[in-house]
Amino acid sequence: MQFLRDNKTFLAFLIPFLVIPWITLGDFHLLLFNFSHDRFEVLGNAIEMNTYAMIALLVILGVALTLISALSLSRFYCGTLCPNTFFAHLLTLFAQKKKSILSKIIGLSILTALASILAFSVVAYGISTDELIDAVMNLTFAGWLVITLSALMIAEVYMIQGWYCAYLCPYGATCAILPIEDRLSYEFSDPANDCTECGGCVKICPIPNLDIREGFDLRCIQCGLCEEACHKTFAKNPSITTLITRTKHPIFQSGGKGIGYLLAIVLISVFTALGTLYLTQDDRLESCRFENRPLHLSISPKSP
Repeated sequence: MQFLRDNKTFLAFLIPFLVIPWITLGDFHLLLFNFSHDRFEVLGNAIEMNTYAMIALLVILGVALTLISALSLSRFYCGTLCPNTFFAHLLTLFAQKKKSILSKIIGLSILTALASILAFSVVAYGISTDELIDAVMNLTFAGWLVITLSALMIAEVYMIQGWYCAYLCPYGATCAILPIEDRLSYEFSDPANDCTECGGCVKICPIPNLDIREGFDLRCIQCGLCEEACHKTFAKNPSITTLITRTKHPIFQSGGKGIGYLLAIVLISVFTALGTLYLTQDDRLESCRFENRPLHLSISPKSP
């Protein structure tokens, strides 16, 4: 199926993301910020951490991952790995104005299921899957968090998708302010004036008032929908495939290349590692729960 081939990279990253919260190694998880039991679990090991320390660790890791991705992948992430772009491609199959009511209902159902699964997985990195299933069934805080995230994703896709990408997305803002010239981008080229002025590339674009024919726009999320629309326009023309093409760059040079970018990534990685070590030092930890006392003692044998 063409849709699956076009989104194979996203699906290749999505599947491990969904599976990791379910994997346990011995008594602990492969990766879990276990807020309900005040411990950080990684690779089958556990470190006692209070809530504030885990929140700080999440912030450090999140900021570091965003900066490193912006410096290396840049908008490649937006067009290939972002769930919002995947949903945009999905909407082109089921939710266009010319589609039937049944097709739109099927699209909404699929989108709701995917959003719910994704929201569940996101929350499952902060509470074990068994406890989260129970929370959803009994509508406790974690359960309502899954429901709320699912509803927000669905509402964003149908109501403010392009507006969010263009003006609210923190990652998009990070890519916009970094001084990167060598970006992965789609380009419009029509030296022979073959454009039919159908406007398909503008109509299908999830970003409001973005016209790729006017040149590079920093808000472009590299979703490639304009290329697909142009290809369909010239489908019956054997001499022209499309007027919109993607500039070819190696994936990890999408953000830029050169010693400066590499040095920035190395420094961010070093500071992230130092911050992680600082937050997990035994003298920074508290015995938050009685069940965690063996963890605390294993890290600091002299603790009372």
